[in-house]
Amino acid sequence: MNRVTVLLPVYNGAEFLTETIDSVLNQTYPDFDFLIINDASTDNSEEIILSYTDIRIKYLLNEQNLGSIGSPQKGMDLIQTEYIARIDQDDLWLPDKLKKQIELLDSNPGIGLCGTSIELIGDRTGVRMFPVSNELLKVGFLFGCLMSHPSVVFRKSFLIESGLRYSPDYYLADDYKMWIDCLNHTQIYNIPEVLVSYRQHQSQICSVHAPAQLKVKNRVRLEMLERIYPHPTEEEKEFHLKTFAEQKIESVNDYKKCIAWKETLQFQNKLNGFYIQARVLDKELNKYMQAGYKKYVLNRYFKKKSIINGLRYACSFDWRYLSLRRNLSLFYKCIL
Repeated sequence: MNRVTVLLPVYNGAEFLTETIDSVLNQTYPDFDFLIINDASTDNSEEIILSYTDIRIKYLLNEQNLGSIGSPQKGMDLIQTEYIARIDQDDLWLPDKLKKQIELLDSNPGIGLCGTSIELIGDRTGVRMFPVSNELLKVGFLFGCLMSHPSVVFRKSFLIESGLRYSPDYYLADDYKMWIDCLNHTQIYNIPEVLVSYRQHQSQICSVHAPAQLKVKNRVRLEMLERIYPHPTEEEKEFHLKTFAEQKIESVNDYKKCIAWKETLQFQNKLNGFYIQARVLDKELNKYMQAGYKKYVLNRYFKKKSIINGLRYACSFDWRYLSLRRNLSLFYKCIL
């Protein structure tokens, strides 16, 4: 019996489905079952799936549409193998993806959820390197969803023991909610290597429902915040969501408010038994704040890099709040 099942939920995914299935079948780790659940598609997804003869593929057709939470959860419940690997219908795996994750999970029994970094393809391109360790992810989840759904592998045993399931109440951010709930039951980890190609296009759920998704995302952000600060005021919640988590620093005064908020979070974290290691929280919050402040500096002083703008920035004294390394980088680019 294979130890791994790959779960691919499909709904009207014909456009990219062949590429996705091929990327799974071409894994260098070959010993897996491949469960494809067709959620009552109305396009030719079924025809594409049935064109494959690979014996690893197990096909299941839902008589009625269960939705983007119900259909994957049905698959998670049916799967009985040691590991469950998720992939979405428009994304791709690099060939060694599954092999590297299974090796890591086999070597680290305390880790119950493993993701990877990703590259963006399609309408937007780039690379997203996610926080790696459990403690780094705790800080990262204060800001957003820093694991990629089509990259994750679950250890089935911890899902059974914890009873964790995707929550319909968090539709559009149910993965983000799942990740922070996993923190209560297991260690989580992101392999610091790009092993997934994550497709960006206008018809995907996060593009179509962006405003609604942000509302649910903010609910999860606040739940994560309340693990280190159980009773923030409404004003503090608003600042955390609109300025701190979004890194929307538009003035030096905003940055000073972020420093004060960081000190509040550190104090509350201490009062609540150091949910996040003190050293990690301090270092990572500084990193996020500096990144936000650099965006402000670039937008205000360096829309066009020049020696004149560099001197204007130097005379403003706004440079005092940016690290020496970041300042030297800005001035160096002005000189070139």
